Amino acid sequence: MEKTDSLLLISHVKKSFGTLEVLKDISIDVYKGDVVSILGPSGSGKTTLLRCVNFLERADYGSISLDDKTIDLKTATKEQASEIQRKTGFVFQNYNLFRNKTALENITLGLTSGRGMSRADAVKKGMMLLRKIGLEDRANSYPSELSGGQQQRVAIARALATDPEIIYFDEPTSALDPELTDEVLEVMRQLAQEGMTMVVVTHEMNFARNVSNRVIFMDHGLIVEQGSPEQIFEHPQNERTRAFLRLASGSQEAQRSALEAFKKQREAENAMNSL
Repeated sequence: MEKTDSLLLISHVKKSFGTLEVLKDISIDVYKGDVVSILGPSGSGKTTLLRCVNFLERADYGSISLDDKTIDLKTATKEQASEIQRKTGFVFQNYNLFRNKTALENITLGLTSGRGMSRADAVKKGMMLLRKIGLEDRANSYPSELSGGQQQRVAIARALATDPEIIYFDEPTSALDPELTDEVLEVMRQLAQEGMTMVVVTHEMNFARNVSNRVIFMDHGLIVEQGSPEQIFEHPQNERTRAFLRLASGSQEAQRSALEAFKKQREAENAMNSL
C-alpha cells in the first residue's frame, strides 16, 4: 500500500565548499516510521547532507518540509532552524558528549537548560532512557570511564530525550570495534522495531540490508540509486552501486579488486563529464 504520511521532505539540496560541489540537487522523501540507510564512498556528500538538513551547515540551495511546514535551508532564520532542531535528534560519529558531565547529566542537560524541564523530571526521564539502553548502573560515570559503545549509547539516549520526530545518525559505529558496534546497532534495531523514524548514514551493510526499509546510494554528491534493501542489494541497476557493494561486502582481495574497478569507473565518468 502506498504511503501517504510523509514526515520529512528534503528538496533540491545543494552545497559547495569553495569550488568543490559536494551536494548536487538532492531530494529525499521520508515517511513516518521509515529507516532510511544512506550508503556511499567517502566524499560522496552523505554527512554534509545530514548536517545541512539539521542546520549544522548552511546549504546553498534547497528546502525541507517537516510536519508540512516548509523552510528554506539557505535563508532560514535562527528561530526557524531552532524549531527544526527541536523536532529532530542527531547522533554524531564521535559521540560529542560533554567530557565534564556524567552520562545522566549529558542526557538531562538539554532538558533542563533547553526545554525548561525541572531537574527532578529530567532525572526521572534520563534514568528511564539509561535503563532502555542498558546503562542504568553507569548513570554517574563520566565519558572517560565508558567504552566507545557505551558513550554512543548515551549519545543515542540524549537524542531520544527530547522526543524527536526523526533521528539522524552520522556513521554512529565508524569509531567502534566490531564487539562495541554490535551493542550500538542493537539499540538502533530496537528503535526501528518501536517505529522511530531514522535516517542513517552508515557503512554497516547488514544493518542497511536487514533493518532499513529503504536504501539510498550516493556518489559524487548525487543519489545514484535508491530502493528497498532487496532492490539495492540483490538487483542493483547502476554499475557504480554494484561496484560499491562488491567493495563493501567482499573479501580483502575482492575488495581491492572492486576498489580498483570503482576508481576506474569514477575516473571514466569524470573524464566524460569534463568533455
